[in-house]
Amino acid sequence: MEKLQEIQNQFNAVSEKYDRQRRFLIPCFDDFYGTALALSEQVSTVKNILDVGAGTGLMSAFFQEKYPDAKITLVDISQDMLKKAKERFVGNENISFLNADFATIDLPENHYDLVVSGLAIHHLPDELKQQLFGKIAKTLKSDGWLINADQVLGETDLAEKIYTENWKNHVKQHPNLTEDEKQSAFDRIKVDMMASLNNQLKWLEEAGLQNANCYYQYYNFVVFAANKQ
Repeated sequence: MEKLQEIQNQFNAVSEKYDRQRRFLIPCFDDFYGTALALSEQVSTVKNILDVGAGTGLMSAFFQEKYPDAKITLVDISQDMLKKAKERFVGNENISFLNADFATIDLPENHYDLVVSGLAIHHLPDELKQQLFGKIAKTLKSDGWLINADQVLGETDLAEKIYTENWKNHVKQHPNLTEDEKQSAFDRIKVDMMASLNNQLKWLEEAGLQNANCYYQYYNFVVFAANKQ
C-alpha cells in the first residue's frame, strides 16, 4: 500500500505538466502511440474502449480522434490526473471516468472491444500484472484486443543497463525540460516495477489471450498486444 500511495502522490504532483513533458520524455513518442493506434485496426468494430491507467487521457485522446463514436472509459487511481482528463473531454458524453485502482477493479465480462494502456501497467508488481491480464481477458469481447504501450525490463542485466542509460541521457540532454522536471522524472522511475517483455507475453497467454506479440520496440519502450478469440 505504501508503494501504491507513493505512485499516486508522484502523479498527482506532476498532473498539470504531464502531457507537455511526455512528448519530451519519450524518445519515440510518435511511433510509440502511432503503433498502438494502428494495431487497433485489427478490431472489426470498436464501440467500447477501456483505458487502463488513463492518467490525463492522452492515450484516450488519440483513440477518441480515431473512433469518435466509441464509448471510452478512463480508469486511474490519481484524482488529479483524472481531473485533467475531464477538462480535456469536457462536454463529450461518450467519455466516462472511474477513479479507482485499476489493478484490483472489477470489470464487466465480455464488454470491451478494445482495452488500451499507456505507460501504466509497469507500476504494478508482477502478481498484480498477471491478475490484471486475467481481468482484461474476461472483460474483452470475442475478437477484442489488448494493446499495451509501456516500458519493460531488460531481458539481461546488460540490456537493462543500456535501456536505462539511453533514456537518462535523452532526458539529461533535452533542451525543453527544466532541471526540476528532469529530476522529477528520475524520481518517478524509482517507483517503477517493470517486468520483462517475454514474461508479460507469457502471462497474457496464461491469462487466456492469444497471439501475444511485440509490435514495436525502442530500447525499453514497447507496444505489445494480444487478442481474445
